[in-house]
Amino acid sequence: MPVDPGPPPTPPAIEETQKTSDAPIVDMRDAFARKTPQTEEDLAQARAFMEGKIEMIRRDPHMTPSEKAAAIADLQSRR
Repeated sequence: MPVDPGPPPTPPAIEETQKTSDAPIVDMRDAFARKTPQTEEDLAQARAFMEGKIEMIRRDPHMTPSEKAAAIADLQSRR
């Protein structure tokens, strides 16, 4: 004989949280910016990454040739 578990419990009430701080939002990009110029190795790795993306697009069976050409041109313009 199946046991009737009854109706499910009511969900908990949604509580609005209060803002915990009035601290200003500060732009910290300068504090974390690159302190040294990129090395040749960094540039080579970036080029290899872009070449890999271009090769991935060339082999994509779901893209049309015109989509591939546009995507490759976009990536080549970012080099």
